[in-house]
Amino acid sequence: MVFRFHSLGLVVCLVALLFAAGAGSAQKPDRTTRVAPKNIILMIGDGMGPAQLKAYRMYQDNPAQRGIEPLRLDRHLVGTLATDPKLTEAQAESLAHYQVTDSAASATAYSTGQRTFNGAIAVDIEQQPLPTILEQAKRRGMKVGLVATSQIVHATPAAFIAHVPSRRQYNEIADAFVDNQFKQQPLVDVFLGGGWQYFAREDRNLVAELKAHGYTVIRTQQELANAGAKVAGLFADVALAAAKDRPATQPSLATMTTAAIERLEQNNGFFLMVEGSQIDWSAHANDIAGVVQEMDDFHQAVEVALDFAAKEGNTLVIVTADHETGGLSIGRKIGDDSPYAYHVQPLRNLQHSMRWYLEHALAEKSLQTFLQHTGIELTEPETKQWQSLQQTPDKKQLWTLLLAIMDRVTFTGWTTNGHTGVDVNLYAFGLGAERLRGYHDNDFIGKQIQLWLNEAQQ
Repeated sequence: MVFRFHSLGLVVCLVALLFAAGAGSAQKPDRTTRVAPKNIILMIGDGMGPAQLKAYRMYQDNPAQRGIEPLRLDRHLVGTLATDPKLTEAQAESLAHYQVTDSAASATAYSTGQRTFNGAIAVDIEQQPLPTILEQAKRRGMKVGLVATSQIVHATPAAFIAHVPSRRQYNEIADAFVDNQFKQQPLVDVFLGGGWQYFAREDRNLVAELKAHGYTVIRTQQELANAGAKVAGLFADVALAAAKDRPATQPSLATMTTAAIERLEQNNGFFLMVEGSQIDWSAHANDIAGVVQEMDDFHQAVEVALDFAAKEGNTLVIVTADHETGGLSIGRKIGDDSPYAYHVQPLRNLQHSMRWYLEHALAEKSLQTFLQHTGIELTEPETKQWQSLQQTPDKKQLWTLLLAIMDRVTFTGWTTNGHTGVDVNLYAFGLGAERLRGYHDNDFIGKQIQLWLNEAQQ
């Protein structure tokens, strides 16, 4: 009986201690008890399919170590996304096949949680406006930002702020950065990228209007450090320079991401979309060097976001792509040669973009710098092609030759100069990442972010 009494007393004491601990945690909830992330950073590698990721993983690998080292991003793979756009009724009746998405339709799926037709910017198939998660976040007291290495009015950033039936309506999209307002103030607190010419126009001076609303409007990286809380960074007339050739006046994507986070962080949280725009452009050109160089610029920005999320504790980072571009293959057959190999050292040797080598070769009428930097030896047919171009220079033909040389020595293959319909990888880190696991349509991301924004207010 005595033993039972002491055991019962011990149980009562333990229950009391657990109750007290529970009461204490109720009074001071741990940050991890949140049901929704406070901050959401959505990062989109335009054109970044699985092969682009593999090419970059090999490019950044340390050859002195055995095996291919994983990217930091690889630790956070949670699933895949289908990127198919939505067809209009007429298209559905006339097409006996699936359609491959463009950036506008895919970005709209991410920004609104609804799929739409190719070319559409945050409108449905009836061309009616769809509310975006950026607008929803702003109306819930959060700060919002957009960052891209393209012009900021390009398809992906445009789908978060504008509502137009065509991605080519650049002036109308630029107008939305002023006209789309909440409480008589433009919605986007921070936007950084290119596109000055769309804001400083003869028909409308959006630069002056932004300044009147309290924005610091800047054009160089040097001005970014001292810019105010509301900043419009327009670092080029159209797009920023390629990552490998970017001048000191233009920031890297990582620098812009850091600057945006510093200005958006606040008690009510923020939503930030960051796009590595020019992965897609390099893949459209079938330029494998450009792909891995732009991937490097994007991945460094991803690391900035991951570092912030790990430190802050209530931030979710989502990384994906809008589609794959180029039908890239790691390995190919060249003539009768199919060595089951992929050679990245020539890519690592490059000190500039392939466009830089093109212009240099045209100006100097020599491939010496390109060949010295890469360590490439021309084949006899390539030598004859180059000798012919020396006599009658043709920029397009020389560009084609340089790309073909790089594809040959690396064993890179391409199936198209456009987009493909392959699924894209989905990565997530931070609070709520587990809810993104699995295979989904791309509009799932927009829908899930909408749910989080609603939960954050409960």
